[in-house]
Amino acid sequence: MLTRPGSEPGPEWMRRLGGNPRQLRKAILSIIVFVGVIQLAAIVVGDIAVYRADGRHVRLYNSPIQIVGMPLSSMGGRAHGVIAYGGLATGIIAVGGVSAGVISFGGISVGFLSLGGLSVGWLTLGAVAVGQAALGSLVIGRWAYAGPGVALGRDESSGGKQKESLIG
Repeated sequence: MLTRPGSEPGPEWMRRLGGNPRQLRKAILSIIVFVGVIQLAAIVVGDIAVYRADGRHVRLYNSPIQIVGMPLSSMGGRAHGVIAYGGLATGIIAVGGVSAGVISFGGISVGFLSLGGLSVGWLTLGAVAVGQAALGSLVIGRWAYAGPGVALGRDESSGGKQKESLIG
């Protein structure tokens, strides 16, 4: 990795997280609040959508409102929409067991910002996280931060058991 003399590798905001425990707790709390607000909003939008649908027990629902050719909200086993909530969810904001989207939450999540058990994306947070900037217990990425876990980073890693280069 090439760096200027006197500069440190990795993004500054991730280095700051590891240095101060109070700041780390504040960052984790803000992430939890953000995730909670997104999930609460998905539940509220889904409940409003189901209430307006014909019948109360709906297996699959797609909102009649379209944005960029996708329904505003979609709920069901295979949901696809701007806000998708279901077993297999794809969309801009995806919440589900297996989710793929720009912002995705779920057991297995893939996206730009992904949070879940197994997370793959650019900025990831999960038990197993793979991405450009990754945080979790088992982490693989360019900048990997695992706390007491295992971190494998191409440019930088921070963890109980770390390896700063995947080769060698």
